[in-house]
Amino acid sequence: MGIESLAGTYHPHAIEVQDFAGYGLVIDLRSAAEYADDHIPGAVHVAAPEVVADPGQGGSVGEPVATPLWRALEAAVAGVRLDQALLVYCGQGGLVSTPVAKSLRWRGWATDVLPGGWVNYRRWVLAGLEVLPRLLAFRVVSCTLGTETARVLSALHGAGQQTLDLEMLAASRRFVFTPGPSVPSQAWFDSQLLQALRGFDPTRPVWVAELGPRVGAITLPGALVDALGIAPMAALQAPAGGRVGAWMTDEPLCADAEALTAAVTSMCPAPSDALVASWRELAARNATRLLLESILGGFLDPAYAADRDARSPRRHALAPIVTGSLAPGPLGSAVAILTVEPSS
Repeated sequence: MGIESLAGTYHPHAIEVQDFAGYGLVIDLRSAAEYADDHIPGAVHVAAPEVVADPGQGGSVGEPVATPLWRALEAAVAGVRLDQALLVYCGQGGLVSTPVAKSLRWRGWATDVLPGGWVNYRRWVLAGLEVLPRLLAFRVVSCTLGTETARVLSALHGAGQQTLDLEMLAASRRFVFTPGPSVPSQAWFDSQLLQALRGFDPTRPVWVAELGPRVGAITLPGALVDALGIAPMAALQAPAGGRVGAWMTDEPLCADAEALTAAVTSMCPAPSDALVASWRELAARNATRLLLESILGGFLDPAYAADRDARSPRRHALAPIVTGSLAPGPLGSAVAILTVEPSS
C-alpha cells in the first residue's frame, strides 16, 4: 500500500504526538500573546489563571480530589464527548498543563500533555521543515502577478491537483499594492506550512508558485527553497487584454489610476522616467486599460522575469499554461490539459 500522506514521517526531534487532528480538542494554556504569535493549528486558546492547583488526595481512603475547572476551560470542553481525547500544552514545562490534564482525566477524558512541551514542538516544526520538502515532487507555476498565481493554483486545485499557496500563508502576494490581511509571525507561518506539507501525498506532485527565498516578511525554509529551485516550471501564457481584465477585478487599486501609478513608481528598482511620464499621461486621460497594459507588459513582466531567471536560469520547463482568459472556465480547461496523466 502506498503512503497516503507525510503525516507520520519520522524526522529529527520527533514527538510522540503525530496527528493532532486525532484529538477532540487541543487546548493552548499559554498567554493570549503567545497564542497569537504561534500555536498548534486547530488549537483553541484557554487563558489559564495565574495559579493552577494540582489535584491532591482527599479523604482517609486517598481518593483524588478534582480541581475545579475555571469557566473558560469548562466552556471549551463542554462540547467534547468523553470518548474523544484531549491534548493540553503550556509554555512552562508542564507546570500549568499537567495539573489541568489531571483534572480533565478525573472527569473522564483521556488527556495527553504535549510531550516535551512547547519548546520541543518548535524543534519538531523546524526539523520537519528541513525534511519534508525533500520528500515531495514540486511543480512550479510562473506568473508575474500574485493574483494570477492565485487564480492558477485555484484552477489546479479544482482539477484535483495538490496545491500549496505560500503567498496566501504569508499574506503577501507579488505585485499586489492594496493592503491585505495582517502578516503572520514567522513561527505561525512555519506551523501552518508544516501542517500543509504533512497532508500531501508524496506519490503525487504539489503545485506551487515560483518564488524566491522570501515572501514579503516571511523567510521560506532552506529545504523548500532548494526544492523549488530545481522543480520543473510551467509558465502562464495569456493575452494582455485577458490579464488586464483579471487584474482590474483582483486589484482594487486599479480603479484609481493615479494611486496605482504612484505605487508602482515607488518600487525598487524604480521604473524609468520615460515610463513614469507615459503612465502619468495615460492616467490623466483616464486611459485605464492602456495604462495597466503598459505597467504590466512594460515594467512588471520584465522585472519579474529578470528576478526569476536570476534565481534559476536553467530550470526544466513544462508545457506552458495557455489560456485566452483567466476566468475560471477557460483557465480550468487549460490546466486540465496540463495535468492529464499519461495512460499506463
